[in-house]
Amino acid sequence: MLSGKLTLLAATAATFLSLPTAAAAQDFLSRAEVEAFMREAAFCYHPNDRFACLWAEVYSDLNEDHAILQSAHAVWDEPMEVQQYRINWVDNALCIPYEDQGLQAVWQAEGYRFPFDLSGLEPLPEDVIPERVATLQDGAPQEFCFRYTIDDAGPDALFQHVFRDGVEDEALDPIALIPLFARGVAISPSG
Repeated sequence: MLSGKLTLLAATAATFLSLPTAAAAQDFLSRAEVEAFMREAAFCYHPNDRFACLWAEVYSDLNEDHAILQSAHAVWDEPMEVQQYRINWVDNALCIPYEDQGLQAVWQAEGYRFPFDLSGLEPLPEDVIPERVATLQDGAPQEFCFRYTIDDAGPDALFQHVFRDGVEDEALDPIALIPLFARGVAISPSG
């Protein structure tokens, strides 16, 4: 009897020890969890202490196989740009299609405030898109995907994990979740 219990205990311990730890599995969020955040908040990447973002994303449309997002970024002495992308869901990851990089539209504005409703932005002609796609493709991986985890630093913080051709980048992108009712966010120009 004792021998049977020890065998069961040893088998249970071996199974438990073979499971990935939380650190190894990184506890990636499911698609449903990520979409819940997308419905309620803008993603502010690399926020500074005043919650200005290096770049920010608003998800305007969530579908069965893809998401539509507007992403704002800026470079000093140049107009802020907002680009609209269609990116694909592959299981619980968002992936950029290599062929067209998902780019659908481009706007720009003077100043560095990203209005979530895109008001006051000037659309660029559609003929700039093929050139932008070629620039984005230059050096881009064939498979470029993103997963997300909770940042234990606060309740409104995530990390974005970037995967290039299946290999995870070492650096993580910190994200502050800005409620959509804020209606906009400051973009911190780079360069």
